[in-house]
Amino acid sequence: MAGLVLAVVFTVTGALAPSPLRRAVDEYLDAVGRGGPAPGAADGCPDGAADPAAVLHGLAGTFGHDIVSSMESGGNASVNVGLTPPAGGRIAVVLELHRADDRWQVCAVSTGRVAIDADPF
Repeated sequence: MAGLVLAVVFTVTGALAPSPLRRAVDEYLDAVGRGGPAPGAADGCPDGAADPAAVLHGLAGTFGHDIVSSMESGGNASVNVGLTPPAGGRIAVVLELHRADDRWQVCAVSTGRVAIDADPF
């Protein structure tokens, strides 16, 4: 018998807590968006892929960000993000993440968007 389990986590203030995927993306983009290196090692990512932080810095040295939508399947996720450089404009990127040891890691970045039906955030 299949069932659906929905877990909602509230903070002390009663607000919804962000998902682990959203927290990982925000932490990564906050660090890289300030012009710094990516936080943590990217264990479990495919060998030979371009460094995601270098790709992002090639698009904009510093930037803000907002998460548009995401799709998670097993240990992989795609997240549509809008980067906002200080000079203005908006750059659409897709982050590809892999979960290893219960931790999400950014493995790849490309420009554009992926079609996503629902947003789990």
